Amino acid sequence: MALSPPTLLCLTTPPSEIKAEKSEIVRPVAQFPPSAWGHFFVDYVQDTEKLDEWAERAQVLKEEVKLILRNIAQEAPNTHELFLVDVVKRVGVGHQFEDEIEEALYRIYKADHDHVKNIDHNEGGDDDLYHVALRFRLLREGGYKASADVLEKFKDEQGKKFKESLIKDVKGLLSLYEAAFLGIQGEDILDEAIGFASVHLNSSLPNILDPLLAKQVQRALELPTHKRLPRTNARYFISLYEEIIEAMKSVFDPETHENMHKLLEYAKLDFNLVQAVHQREIKDVSRWWKEKGLAEKLSYARNRVVECYVWVMSLAPEPRFSRSRVFGAKTLSMISLTDDTYDAYGVYVELKQYTDAIERWDLAAMDELPEYVKPLYLELITFFKDTEEALEKEGSSYQISYMKRAVQDLCRAYFTEAEWYHNRYTPGIEEHIRVSLISCGYPAVVLLTMVCMKEASIKAFEWWSSEPRIVVAAAEVCRFIDDLVTNEFEQGREHVVSLIECYMEEKGMTRPEVQYLFKHLYDVAWKDINEACLHPRPFPMYILNKAVNLARVIDAWYNSHNADEYTFSGGRTKEMITELLVNPIPV
Repeated sequence: MALSPPTLLCLTTPPSEIKAEKSEIVRPVAQFPPSAWGHFFVDYVQDTEKLDEWAERAQVLKEEVKLILRNIAQEAPNTHELFLVDVVKRVGVGHQFEDEIEEALYRIYKADHDHVKNIDHNEGGDDDLYHVALRFRLLREGGYKASADVLEKFKDEQGKKFKESLIKDVKGLLSLYEAAFLGIQGEDILDEAIGFASVHLNSSLPNILDPLLAKQVQRALELPTHKRLPRTNARYFISLYEEIIEAMKSVFDPETHENMHKLLEYAKLDFNLVQAVHQREIKDVSRWWKEKGLAEKLSYARNRVVECYVWVMSLAPEPRFSRSRVFGAKTLSMISLTDDTYDAYGVYVELKQYTDAIERWDLAAMDELPEYVKPLYLELITFFKDTEEALEKEGSSYQISYMKRAVQDLCRAYFTEAEWYHNRYTPGIEEHIRVSLISCGYPAVVLLTMVCMKEASIKAFEWWSSEPRIVVAAAEVCRFIDDLVTNEFEQGREHVVSLIECYMEEKGMTRPEVQYLFKHLYDVAWKDINEACLHPRPFPMYILNKAVNLARVIDAWYNSHNADEYTFSGGRTKEMITELLVNPIPV
């Protein structure tokens, strides 16, 4: 799965490496880096007095920010409202004002749909690239299928390319660039917009005089906002927003300046209060991990319980999903150990035994397992049983049956890949995709983040289990990025045949040709994710966002720095986690 890309896979030992005469199995064990955290969070202590103060102040500010949103809503849709809604979302407090944001976006969409020209032209409107692109992006983020045709006015008279006059409008180009990543299939103008904007933003970057604008351009070119994880992006934007307020204090009238400071202070407090919820959860998960001792008992595997928690937290960070995050983090930690058992330690016969035991899902099957994997199997079965009993009292025990099936599917996929390696078999493209889209782990991860979530109905579980396009597309993002980032590193040793190699074998393509194709397919998958989030939606966005954020996880942990930052989690990953779980924002 994505937690274990081929860079470090030490795969199922082939028969030639088993010394039968000595009854000794030679295991090509991977030397994974140790945990970057150890038991840091087990004894983590919060300042409860400060948290109480923050909570009291935040409640006051929340009402004041809500009043600001309601007051501006009394006016016709305008650029001030667009800007305010965008900032509220970017600083991470959109979850506190979902109704207000939805009402604002509906009015903006209705105004556009009714062709009402009531944008304030004194500050930019229908002919201003920045505001047109911003309006388009916000509507798409809200699920409205705003027409990309609004950008046609920015093309030349022949309608073939964007106007040369836009090249100097760096702010407008940045807005266009960010908006274009909300596109769906068939919207060629948005593909053209990405190409046009990226070329000219890159060329303009050294000459941008405004350091804050230059900082935003640089960050967007590294990875657009739409593909960034909400919590990490909120922390960054709060800091940026503070700099913007300070730099523009002479421009704003006193009331506007005061309102911006209120929003900034509230965003800081809300970030810290949500962080406190996450700290309590990771402490719970870390204590469980230490108590079970699985990292020590399966010392060949990566000890990444903190990273697993952050993965799960990134999918649905809102405080109300706390119980689901704790279950998900514990389950994902065990899946990560399972992944390494298949990829970095077990031999063919042992993996067959483990797969059969998972199919049986019965503690009696432990008798047939190798000693080293028994602790993992015992905890997995016991943990699911205990959770099922707790959910049964709430009438939600069905959730575990879906999760159990997902784990069984995942282990079957792991074993199929082990068989390919064992038999030196090269599957066809379709066969590889069918298996690897499961072995990447995304279908299972989506489900584990819904267990213990009271809002997740049996209908939602049934739908997710039916492999809807949004889940498949998220898995495709994982698969293509995984191969693009890691495949070059595996060529000097034996490994499970990659999807890149399947294309080379079946289609007669060169490696660069396949890589180019994968980049295109990655873009297509993201467009399908975007389309699945447009109205009418089958489920609320807090459900669909799990798949969206899963795709963002792979971009953040692998694609943005072209490296496996799950396995090598001591550098940028540790810095990111420190910002998310350790250091509050100074208030």
